[in-house]
Amino acid sequence: KIGIIGGTGLDDPDILEGRTEKYVDTPYGKPSDALILGKIKNVDCVLLARHGRHHTIMPSNVNYRANIWALKEENCSHILVTTACGSLREEIQPGDLVIIDQFIDRTTKRHCTLYDGQHSGLSGVCHIPMAEPFCTKTREV
Repeated sequence: KIGIIGGTGLDDPDILEGRTEKYVDTPYGKPSDALILGKIKNVDCVLLARHGRHHTIMPSNVNYRANIWALKEENCSHILVTTACGSLREEIQPGDLVIIDQFIDRTTKRHCTLYDGQHSGLSGVCHIPMAEPFCTKTREV
């Protein structure tokens, strides 16, 4: 099952077959919006609007821990995350699809990890490497 966190366009009802909505709560609070369940080309998928379907959540206020927890509880094995942003490279034009291998997170004022020792279901405080933040197999696909 594939979790997809994104923005504009995820509210298109034609994206999913057998579309249903599910509101959930997590130990970290509510995710950004309802989980939208269905299939894309016969693959189970769960869509989640990062900023809420009405685009009411600022980037630094997105409760990503609740979002990730909700998708994990929904048995998603992979999470694809889309974002719209600019580039400093002239050859990358608006509308181009870029699969990144690194990033710099410039959001502020939010928790930085699920592993802060605050939730009993996780193994306490630990360091998570960010040298290769994305799944190599998924990037190859």
